[in-house]
Amino acid sequence: MSSLLVIDDDQVVREVTAEILSDKGYLVDQAGGLDDAWNQVAQKEYALVITDMQMPGGDGIQVINTLKQVRPQVDVVVMTGYATLDAAIETMRAGAVDFIIKPFSAEELCSMVEKIIEKKELSRENQLLKVLNQMKDKFLNLVSHEMRTPLTLIYGYLTILNRQGASLSEDQNQLLEVITKSTKQLINLINNVQIINNAGTAEIKLHLNPIQPLKLLSDVLAEMKALTTDRMVNMRLEAGEEIEPINADSLRLRQILMELMQNSLRNTRDGGEIVIGVRRHNNHVVMWVRDNGIGIPVEEQGKVFETFYEVADIQHHSSNAGGFKGGGIGIGLPLVKAVVEAHMGSVRLESQPGRGTCVEISIPANLQPTEDAS
Repeated sequence: MSSLLVIDDDQVVREVTAEILSDKGYLVDQAGGLDDAWNQVAQKEYALVITDMQMPGGDGIQVINTLKQVRPQVDVVVMTGYATLDAAIETMRAGAVDFIIKPFSAEELCSMVEKIIEKKELSRENQLLKVLNQMKDKFLNLVSHEMRTPLTLIYGYLTILNRQGASLSEDQNQLLEVITKSTKQLINLINNVQIINNAGTAEIKLHLNPIQPLKLLSDVLAEMKALTTDRMVNMRLEAGEEIEPINADSLRLRQILMELMQNSLRNTRDGGEIVIGVRRHNNHVVMWVRDNGIGIPVEEQGKVFETFYEVADIQHHSSNAGGFKGGGIGIGLPLVKAVVEAHMGSVRLESQPGRGTCVEISIPANLQPTEDAS
């Protein structure tokens, strides 16, 4: 509970004020003069100091100035009468957070103190979150950097071994294929985490070149079908007339479309359907992935774009990312959002539990190509 200090040379006012606040659960100390107050403030940190406007040896502004020298973070409330209202306003300019006019009721006092303490605690929490967020960013950058280099070397040597596959047995080739695939997945995971982390500082670099939206979706669909031959899910393309080329980062768009397709695959039972589509809408190109899978609970839908947030119970994940309810670490949709917003676009999600989900991305059709684009 927050500690408070009440300063007033009037013993009755001081004790009544302290008793009111103590009844609300606050830890309240009292000071009948400024010398006593300075000693207590020097020895203890208070969330709030409530002081009379006029004290022997100093006025409200002098009290605030001295308090701020000893405890810069302390909040001060001034108690004043109507006759000194203008002076109370001056104390607020000097740094007081509020003032209360005597005589005041217990309700007025408690309401004011509660609001100040809540605001102070919220500010403290925001500062802590800011520090934790900075630590998280630093950690992710460090881990990404430290892991990317050895994994890249491992993947390079595995590639060399794959080229020498003829000298390996069938079992050895199969093991090598599994190791290579797993290493590539780790590299992609690290790259995706780095993209999301960079999104917070607006550092996602795009290479905008003319692309054919319909061809991009066709290529993504073909790749997904090739990668998921073990799943009995109907995947098809839905599009009208040919869409004119737009300037976009084809690698990034392909990446997030694959994420959306894999996400749908993880949430669609065998026998279900996944549709990838594209259309032109005004001055935007709209692409979407729609499934008739298990959907997302209504209470979870506002959280799915949060980094590392995963809807499914991790205990129910399979090790196969493409299997039904396959595992994930909660970066798919945040990655989609980060890349789309880097394109100055938007993302929209619609989902009905038990009936399926549709994620729609909208990209401006008038983006200019990157200057070094050839």
